[in-house]
Amino acid sequence: MLTCLKKSGIPAGFILILFACSLMAATPLPAQERYPTVARLSFVSGPVTYSRGDDPGEWDDAIENVPLTIGDRIYAPEDGRAELQLSSGNFVRIAPRSYLTTLNLSDDIKQFYLGEGAASFHIRSLQSDQVIEIETPNVSVTVDEPGRYRIAVDEDGNSRIAVRRGRVMVAASGRQIAVENSEIRVYGIDSPRYEIVGLPATDAFDRWVTERDDRFERVYSDAYRHASDDIVGAEDLTEYGRWEEIPEYGYAWTPSRVAAGWAPFSDGRWYWQDPWGWTWIGNQRWGWATSHYGRWTPYRSRWYWVPVRPRTRVRYAPAVVEFVRVRDHVGWFPLHPRDRQIPWWERRDRQRNQPHITYVNRTYVTVINHNHFISAQPVHRHIVRDSVIVNEARSARFTSESLPIPSRSSLRIVSETGARRGHRPSANVLNRAAIVRTAPPAPPPTFQEKLTHIQKNQGKPVEPSTAAALASQTDRASANRVRTRPAAEQTRGGDFAPRNPGATSGAALQPLTEARGKKLATRENTVESKGSEREERAHKTPAPQQPAQPSSPPQSKGTASRPEPQKVQQPDHHRQEQQTLERQRQAQQQELERKAQLQQKQERERQEQLKEQQLRERQAQQQKQELERKQHAQQRENERKAQLQNRQEQERREQFRQQQIQERQAQQQREQELERRQQQQKREQDRNAQLQQRQAQAIPQPLGQQQAQEQREAQQVKRQQDRDRPQQLRQKQLQERQL
Repeated sequence: MLTCLKKSGIPAGFILILFACSLMAATPLPAQERYPTVARLSFVSGPVTYSRGDDPGEWDDAIENVPLTIGDRIYAPEDGRAELQLSSGNFVRIAPRSYLTTLNLSDDIKQFYLGEGAASFHIRSLQSDQVIEIETPNVSVTVDEPGRYRIAVDEDGNSRIAVRRGRVMVAASGRQIAVENSEIRVYGIDSPRYEIVGLPATDAFDRWVTERDDRFERVYSDAYRHASDDIVGAEDLTEYGRWEEIPEYGYAWTPSRVAAGWAPFSDGRWYWQDPWGWTWIGNQRWGWATSHYGRWTPYRSRWYWVPVRPRTRVRYAPAVVEFVRVRDHVGWFPLHPRDRQIPWWERRDRQRNQPHITYVNRTYVTVINHNHFISAQPVHRHIVRDSVIVNEARSARFTSESLPIPSRSSLRIVSETGARRGHRPSANVLNRAAIVRTAPPAPPPTFQEKLTHIQKNQGKPVEPSTAAALASQTDRASANRVRTRPAAEQTRGGDFAPRNPGATSGAALQPLTEARGKKLATRENTVESKGSEREERAHKTPAPQQPAQPSSPPQSKGTASRPEPQKVQQPDHHRQEQQTLERQRQAQQQELERKAQLQQKQERERQEQLKEQQLRERQAQQQKQELERKQHAQQRENERKAQLQNRQEQERREQFRQQQIQERQAQQQREQELERRQQQQKREQDRNAQLQQRQAQAIPQPLGQQQAQEQREAQQVKRQQDRDRPQQLRQKQLQERQL
């Protein structure tokens, strides 16, 4: 090849470049890690406990917003209930006295094991390549379409599957049967027998499930008007905050009830969970969506959460923060919409000493001590306020220093009181095997088995491929591990058959097939050993497909002919091939009919959902109008009461004023009467004195004396008039005021 290129006149340097590029292109790229999804523990009521898959011997008190992954188990004792939230609005709700395990939580396969009790599965969305499978001690249940399902397991391992809406495939002992709009009861573990009956009446657990569903439906439209449907937990935002339009970022959400000086990622704890490493668990019920998706930005002295917009794919993150190390302290700050997150759980090398990288929210750093960080303690109790350390964290450069290495305490979530209930299922329940249709992944290795790799990689979490390699060396027969048994395994005398052979209700039994192209679990391969089908197809080179041909020995162009025995065996072989082709054709026809029926059902379901949505919208509009009417009526009533109170107050003031006037008038009248009596007495005295004086003067007197006497009398009359004039003036003024 090089000789030909030289003859073509191409320069030697360019030839070397082409040769090097060909070598680089021929080098296979490393396979990308496939990270599992998580299930959000969205609601906890009562003494619910859970056990991690990498620490199966311990049971801790369950709290809300804990992420559950492969191998995690949850137990709800008496008076306990729990709710798991998946993506796309799918929910799993657990009744009291129930035990559930997450066997698989990949993008396309969700597998749960119900070992005891009852669980409700509300599946709102199911993609064409997705599998949702629920295992029990005697059957495997595969959800075939969206709907509402309830599965119950009694103390003997018998199962009941109620299909209120949708369709499931129930499989055991190499056979499967379709169930819809009814309940199937399966008795026995080694020799399962089933019967199909009508749907049972609802109980208290069903009513609680309906209440939780109604709550989600009420807030769904408002919650996901501005956020992607893939964001789990966005429905909790409406109740605890409000959406506002801010410059540059459009509609964003802000919490309404937080403490003064609050900042994102300051009220919760850090928790170690592979394969992501350090994961944030917020104390607020609304803290899931705002901690694992979107970004935070300050605006006008408030914090606003900017979500990923609708119709956009999102990816779960253990926390949307960036870390910084300062001495023996660990700091972090929320990422801004303009910041790019470099996942610490996927970094091959933490060489981040790049001075050109800046972060907008760098000044809003939260710092705690290293020991408090790795022990999963509440952050708000241990925030460092030392200005020297905080300023150093705000200005420190990002270096290649690793994140803290976890300890055993990093896995434990201790309640506020420090007490642990430790409720767990009975040993009989834990020792039961799960009937699986699709091969689940192997149980995760324990934390102690992973700790060596974490320390070797300086705090980097264990990747899924490394965990799978360690899991292959784990003892699967441990009492703390869920044992599995394939549903495809056929046992002698243990066929999956009707309990009453004469009964004809329900669909017919069929041979067990793969669920949407996923590998069946077998006796030799009860767990995944090489990853999912998608991974295998990605690593394989696609080969051209040839049309199916009946197998026959090759013929040469010479005179050689087939041996005589093959001529004798050819008719039987040809008939078998024809029968196989006929069965395949019938199976294809049945599959086409099933798909057509499924499409019709989905169309009817969509129409019903549309009608229900329109009805809910009308009801919501009516409720809104009724609420507005009540508010207006209440406002008018308040205004009427206020006017009445004003009038009453005015009347009281007028009465008080009239009373004061009357009291003043009475006082004046009393004073006038007293003064009048005094004047009358004085006049009486004066008259008596004058009378006595006249009597004394009855004797004739000289003329001069008589004139003097008349003058004195005239003066007395004048003085009397002068004294009476003020009294008359006051009476006149009083009469004028009364008028």
